[in-house]
Amino acid sequence: MQLHTCEFHRCLVPDKNGHYQCKRRAPFELSEEDYIDEEGHWKSKRLFGFINGWVPTITVNARCNNDGKLLTNGADTKNITFYVSVYQTKKQGKHYNMSAVLAKGYAYHSEHTAYLDSLRDNQRLMLFRLVHTINWEQELATPMVVSYLMGWGDTYRSHHYTPVYWSSFISALLKHFPALSRTSPAKEADRDGTAGSSIR
Repeated sequence: MQLHTCEFHRCLVPDKNGHYQCKRRAPFELSEEDYIDEEGHWKSKRLFGFINGWVPTITVNARCNNDGKLLTNGADTKNITFYVSVYQTKKQGKHYNMSAVLAKGYAYHSEHTAYLDSLRDNQRLMLFRLVHTINWEQELATPMVVSYLMGWGDTYRSHHYTPVYWSSFISALLKHFPALSRTSPAKEADRDGTAGSSIR
């Protein structure tokens, strides 16, 4: 179950009169039982006004927070239908049509440019132009562009790190705690000529 707590700068927003109200509409309406009537009005069982409409079956089996809501007709149904449709059909975005961008760039250069005679030069030039087409269509983050222009490289680090190898760590650990290297009596009785260790 998820307990909703109203706080400023999170869910409490002012209305046109300056009064603060929860944009999640808490506290939620209370109801002794789940019900739905002939006119489409419904309520889920809620005995405390600040707990989301959780579904016990999902909570027990999935062991996660949930907020169950009955969707009939209205804006919520429209929004969830649009979201699921876009997700299932994989709406074309700037990064989803990479193959189409490559094909378009290659077709343009094939029609408007006289390639060199050498096959190797043709292939090299084709790859260069395809990568150039991708770079031309790709969105680049401002920090990454600034990092390249300033010569700072691909990553920014505030500290220098030293690699620690697992074998060196185990050696140092067994040196200070020799009891860890002993095998258990059960393993020692069952082993068939192979030496085992409690730490691998």
